Amino acid sequence: MAWVEKTKSGLRYVDRIKVNGKYKKFSTPIEKDTAQARRRAAETLNKKIRTITHDEEKSSEIALYAAIKDYLELKDCRESTRINATANLKHCKNLLGDMQLSALSPALIRRTFYKADLKPTVINRALSAFKTFLFWCVDMEYLEENPAANVRPLKIDKPAPDPATLYLEAKQLRNLLSNLSGMAYYMTRFLALTGMRIGEASALTPEDIGKKYISVTKSYSARANETTKPKNSSSIREVFIQPELNEMLKEYMKWRKLDIMAHGIRPKTLFYSQNGEIYREQYYDRIINKLGAHPHILRHTHVALLAEKGISLDAIARRIGHKGTGTIRAVYYHVTEKQRQKDEAALANVKLI
Repeated sequence: MAWVEKTKSGLRYVDRIKVNGKYKKFSTPIEKDTAQARRRAAETLNKKIRTITHDEEKSSEIALYAAIKDYLELKDCRESTRINATANLKHCKNLLGDMQLSALSPALIRRTFYKADLKPTVINRALSAFKTFLFWCVDMEYLEENPAANVRPLKIDKPAPDPATLYLEAKQLRNLLSNLSGMAYYMTRFLALTGMRIGEASALTPEDIGKKYISVTKSYSARANETTKPKNSSSIREVFIQPELNEMLKEYMKWRKLDIMAHGIRPKTLFYSQNGEIYREQYYDRIINKLGAHPHILRHTHVALLAEKGISLDAIARRIGHKGTGTIRAVYYHVTEKQRQKDEAALANVKLI
């Protein structure tokens, strides 16, 4: 008996099917709970179920390549996530070969991955993707337990940069802007004034710009070349248009109108390339990389600039659509600690009485 469940990501059509003597739960997204939508969802779900259950012995004897193929086809995720998983699992296939899943062991995985002739960062990404894949295999009853669950990533001697240092101060931002022009200039100003992710800004249309707020309801994945839902539920938000941002948008819309007329194009998105297509992150990234910056540093810059003005951490998190506050908390407290030290230095030289 199938049913509809409400989850954090929306409604899902669910059914339980007996496979190899055991019941398994299968599900697929459904737009709304109507008879017509249920029929469509049932057809989609039946295709998934047939793919998995066509061989009764598959769950106990499945080999690595076949399991990865199932995983990439059946896993319910964003297309950009699927593309990343495909690239990382390709390394795993090359390292391990098409062996039986049942032959995997922690020792074998450690030996294979730790001695691989790849960069440590590549090995760790592949190992992380492999762990996630094997947990899925456990859920699908291809395996009883995940043999990679306790396999640790390689230690990398070079320490990761402190997120709190990855932002531009106001003077550095002005210097960056002075070296930019055209679309790259306006995109940089926009990201620094809104704290949006580059994918969110690329997906915006002129209709998303209201009198008081900017509606963020979608994100463009350059890797998947498609517009999807934002990163998480917190990312769907209304960004307040402060006076400085309002002036920037007025200036940009005038420039945009003249630029469109000059090139004879009809772009659908707010920011666009020379041929009127969506403004891709790769192209923008190449431009500002030459100046020692990257798109995400502008998001941290927005956090730092607001922190300097005394805006609370929670208010900043809501504005930029951040589900957690780990990274932005690091930036926030780094900035406020610097300000505290400046205040103390000033007080040290003040005689009150």
